[in-house]
Amino acid sequence: MHIFMTREFARCSIPNKKLQKQFFRALIVQTVVPTILFVFPAFFVLFCPLLDMEMHFQTGWIYAALSLYPPIDSLAFMLLISEYRRVTKELFKLIFPDKPRQVANGSATLAKTG
Repeated sequence: MHIFMTREFARCSIPNKKLQKQFFRALIVQTVVPTILFVFPAFFVLFCPLLDMEMHFQTGWIYAALSLYPPIDSLAFMLLISEYRRVTKELFKLIFPDKPRQVANGSATLAKTG
């Protein structure tokens, strides 16, 4: 796939090449994360009975690992693609402004922005 993409990039503009490389990296991350979060935890649970081993530990962490996939998948995509990363930073700044809180008459109020 990488060789095919490099051939196709020869005909694309530089911004398009950059965006396609970012999408390719996001695809790689979106492939590796489920492997780590699904396959590795399930490996122990599935193969212990086959190897005649008993598990003497709680397996609740497996459910926690499985539930991490949706947010990690979305965050990986938002942080690896530059346009999404820019928008995410802008939204984060709107939600959590950098301005320090001003104390007036014993109560904390946010400083007004522009």
